[in-house]
Parts: sequence; structure tokens; C-alpha cells
Amino acid sequence: MTSARIAVARSFGPPEVIKIEEHPVPDPAPGQVQVAVRFSGTNPVDARIRAGRFGGRPPLVFGREFSGTVIRSRDPRFAVGDAVMGAGVQGASADLIVVDAERLVHKPESLDWATAGGLLSVGQTALTVLDDLNLPVGSILLIHGASGGVGTALIQLAVDRGLTVIGTASPANHDHLRRLGARPVAYGPGLAERIEEATGGAPVDASVDLAGTTEAGDIAAAVARAGGIAVTLVPETMSSHGLRLISSRQSPERAAALVAAADAGALVLPVEVLPFTEIVEAHRRMDAGHSRGKLVLENADNPYLTSL
Repeated sequence: MTSARIAVARSFGPPEVIKIEEHPVPDPAPGQVQVAVRFSGTNPVDARIRAGRFGGRPPLVFGREFSGTVIRSRDPRFAVGDAVMGAGVQGASADLIVVDAERLVHKPESLDWATAGGLLSVGQTALTVLDDLNLPVGSILLIHGASGGVGTALIQLAVDRGLTVIGTASPANHDHLRRLGARPVAYGPGLAERIEEATGGAPVDASVDLAGTTEAGDIAAAVARAGGIAVTLVPETMSSHGLRLISSRQSPERAAALVAAADAGALVLPVEVLPFTEIVEAHRRMDAGHSRGKLVLENADNPYLTSL
């Protein structure tokens, strides 16, 4: 059994509870693969888990998606040296991770390592939302907190399905939303009026809350009262505003569809890179909100990569 660094929190609390520790890594069992991690994605759910909003019990590990290189395989679909990307795991913010082969796909050469490390979790969440909503072409989709990783993927996939997208975000992120194909709207007083102006007075068919704010919940609830669909990815908003909660469903088919879209240039995920050792700073930024695209952690000094 080998050992490797992994990000761990031994109590709930602020970002500073996260430490990088050395821990043993199990050998892969049949049907599993051991991967040396190059990049791991950060997600708001990690920050909520760290803060104790989802219950559970420490110690906590972080990182639900990654890109890396296979160093041991007990599955015929993957060989040592293969470039891979994976999601639906826990503990990817580490040097090594052992995963079931069904959680992996091969990384195409056209896709850079950083993007590959942050794509699959947010992308599959976005696909889950669209599949659940099942909106017809021409529908108006309102996305609260649209500039983050899930929102960035959701806008592009929704536009590709022929939907009109309105996205709320801070003004600094409005050009980002426009480039993706959405009509941006600023947070704050008068939001309902600005949304109506953006739709030209047409009703919103569906509202997706990614922000978890009272303002987003109020607007989403109003959409539901007017006969539209209102869903959230934030459990707190489900409780406070009675919105239907959507949980990400991940599968090899969804992962393959996302990789194909990214490989073809139809899905672009802007990434910001921090070193793995700065995971505390990454969590501070997630707590502050107003993100753009995806924040990923780079394991540039991963010792298991230097020997490949």
C-alpha cells in the first residue's frame, strides 16, 4: 500500500480547517483504477460540506472530479499511462485516487488537463437539470447564479437545445454570460423588473436556483406561482422556499456526451488554476461567491507523475 497527500478537514468550520495530510492509499481492486491526479475540480457543495450544512461527520475529504494519468489498473478498459478524467468520487483533491472504472473516461488530446479536471461534475449536473426540466425549444430558462461552473455549462447546453437563457450574475460577469449566449441581469433591488425587461414581457418557463440566496428563492417561487417550473440545487432554498431539489445524476453516457461536446468545441469551460496546496484559498473564494467558470487545483508537484 502506498501513501499520498490528500486534503482533509477534521472538524466543520471555515476554510482554514482544511489541512493537507499524508495518508495510505489502497491498492485497486478488480474493476478499479489508481490515478495520479493532475487537476481536481472545486465545487460549492464541497464548501457546504466543510461548513457542516449537509450533516455527516468529520473527517472530511474534498474533490469530486479530476483529470490524471493511470498508474495502476485492474480493468481492461484502462492501461498504465492512459490520460483519464473522472467524477462522482470523494477525495480527488489528492495526489492519488482509486476509483471504479465506470467513473472514468479517456481524455481526448484536444482537451487540456485543467479543463478536463473540472468538467465532468458541473457538466453532468447541468445535463441532469436540462433532462429533468425537458423544456421545448423556444422556452425561457432563468438561471440564478449563472456565472459559476454549473451555470457556465448549463447556459451553453441550454442554448444548444434551443432555449432562451436569462442569467443573473454580478455586473463584472455579464460579458462572460453574453459570450455564452445568455442575457445577463444584475442582482439586487428591482430584479423582477429587470428579468421582465430581459424577456420582453414573456413569462419565464423555468427557474433554476444555483445561488442559494433569498432573492433567488423569492424569484423562483414567483415563477412557480405563475405556472412555471422552479427547481434548485441548494438544499437551503428547497427548505426555505419549497422548491424542488435536483441532485446531480452521473453516468458513463452523460460523461461521454460532455467529453464529445468539449472535444468538438461546443462546450467551453473557462478555468482558473490554483496550486493544490492552496485549497484553503480556493474555499475562501467559493465562500465569497461571484465566481466565473471553474476553479481547479493543480498537482504540479505530484511525485507520482514525475516517474511516468
